Amino acid sequence: MELFDGFIAAIASEFKLKFHKTKEGAYTTTIEFEDDRSQEILITLNKDESGDRIVNYYSVIGTIKNESFELYKFALKLNSTLDYGALALLNDTLILRNSLLLKDCDPQRFMKSLFYIAAKADELEEMLISKNIY
Repeated sequence: MELFDGFIAAIASEFKLKFHKTKEGAYTTTIEFEDDRSQEILITLNKDESGDRIVNYYSVIGTIKNESFELYKFALKLNSTLDYGALALLNDTLILRNSLLLKDCDPQRFMKSLFYIAAKADELEEMLISKNIY
């Protein structure tokens, strides 16, 4: 975890971002956009099935209602067009997530993924929910 903490500290310093560490050891940051919009990103360090450490990003788009069949269909179709990450369900919440191997994660790759997930999640939130909620 110390390596990850140091990596996040270096990113924060280099790119002038504020990260907040949760009591569980995850980090959050908020990316600001035009028109008073913003998107919060949760960043965690986990291990994949083979034991390699991976950085996971996710951003909430919104809560899904049971009758949202067309939205699920739209989300599955959209997944094939995304440059990074994928739409997923976390309980009853639609999220956009991405994962990177920590050992291959340089600052530029980290930031590109971070900003892509934030921007795309905000775009989808605005399109599907019509308001800035996360």
